Amino acid sequence: MTRPALVPLPQPLPGVLDVTAPRAPAIPLVLDSPHSGTDLPDDFHPAVDAATVRVSADTHVDDIFAAAPDEGAPLLRALFPRSFLDPNRSLSDMDAQMVAGDWPHPVRDSNTARRGMGLIWRKAWGDQPMYAAPLSVEEAEARIRRYWIPYHAALRQLLDGAFAQHRCVWHLNCHSMTDAGHAMSSDGPGTSRADICIGDMHGASAGPGFTALLREAIGAEGFSVAMNKPFKGAELTEAYANPAINRHSVQLEINRRLYMDEGTRERSADYPAFKAAMTRVVAKVADHVRSESGRAG
Repeated sequence: MTRPALVPLPQPLPGVLDVTAPRAPAIPLVLDSPHSGTDLPDDFHPAVDAATVRVSADTHVDDIFAAAPDEGAPLLRALFPRSFLDPNRSLSDMDAQMVAGDWPHPVRDSNTARRGMGLIWRKAWGDQPMYAAPLSVEEAEARIRRYWIPYHAALRQLLDGAFAQHRCVWHLNCHSMTDAGHAMSSDGPGTSRADICIGDMHGASAGPGFTALLREAIGAEGFSVAMNKPFKGAELTEAYANPAINRHSVQLEINRRLYMDEGTRERSADYPAFKAAMTRVVAKVADHVRSESGRAG
């Protein structure tokens, strides 16, 4: 039976986000999966087929961490594809080439936007354009209002609520990565990757004790671990973290070869064992959170 959290949870939004409430006494641990969504919105009109849109999705990641609420941690997930709009990008990562006319909001020099993977993706995968023509400014703004803002508001509510209650919070931002680098990635085509990458913005988004615990827990399951390579974290780890006041956030990137066929997107025979291993990792994290939050309280 679901136990109500002391802090109200965000409400699910059809087509935008879903939240699984804690099924045990709530602890200051929050998990989110911003890139596992595969539902194509009605107002999305790409120039490529649905399968190509979904190539970049973190398929099954939300399910891999589905047991987190059993430890008292809420699980937030986006339902829309990241290439339609990416919650793990800053609003200033908007690719100005995506819109017809002048974009009336601040933008920054963004590596991801230059690669076609900005706030709204210009490329579907490889060199394939996502759209036949640029979006209107109004269409892009409406997409931000309907999808980006509610997702960030929901995550902020979960993190701020836990912090207000416990004076500390830990955040696992959950993702998957291709087995090797590709044309759109920062590490380039063919680059080999570890089993799991932990991104802590080179220490800026999480304390060393938290990352050491994660490295040990993941390593104990027999997986290789890389720190900040090829992914150091992005908007969702950077925007709401401050380890100096006990707000810790890490980005977990799981190599897809561990649990799925990258070509078909189907779960592999290794999926149940891998999911069980990640469930044990989350249980160790939850034990750490209980211990540390007791000291903070």
